[in-house]
Amino acid sequence: MRILVLSFLALLSLSAYAETIKIGYIDTEQVVNNLPQYQQSIDQISKEFEPKKNELLDLFRHIELLRTKVNAINNTENIEDLQIELSKLALLEESFRKETEFWQDAMNNKKIKLLQKIELLINSTINELAISENYDLILYENVAFVSDEVNITNKVIEKIQKLTL
Repeated sequence: MRILVLSFLALLSLSAYAETIKIGYIDTEQVVNNLPQYQQSIDQISKEFEPKKNELLDLFRHIELLRTKVNAINNTENIEDLQIELSKLALLEESFRKETEFWQDAMNNKKIKLLQKIELLINSTINELAISENYDLILYENVAFVSDEVNITNKVIEKIQKLTL
């Protein structure tokens, strides 16, 4: 019996000296989507690429008109006119495809650069928060359950917003 009581007391005293581990969780997607800097930058990118988008839409409408014209020529069966219009249509469609790909790639590259910049800001903020509030472990992504107690997403968002104001 004494051994059992002594073992219990030893375990109790060991747990009293054990350090607690402070864990946090961050929903990075929520952080990114709630940052005003991100939304403003996305709006700027959209405005920057808007003229080219409109130009491509005009080209698309022109291609559609040309298709209608080709269909009308096809019904009258004037082979020479049909061949000329078909080659114009093919050239315009190829130009439209290339311009659209270039436009999309340029816009995607800008967005990727923006996300990289935001990612650096988030990571530095997480490191500062971890050090200042003595976190031992901060997790993100692929977590089955997170209690409100360890979810520090809003803290990160607030800290980033304070940095940029």
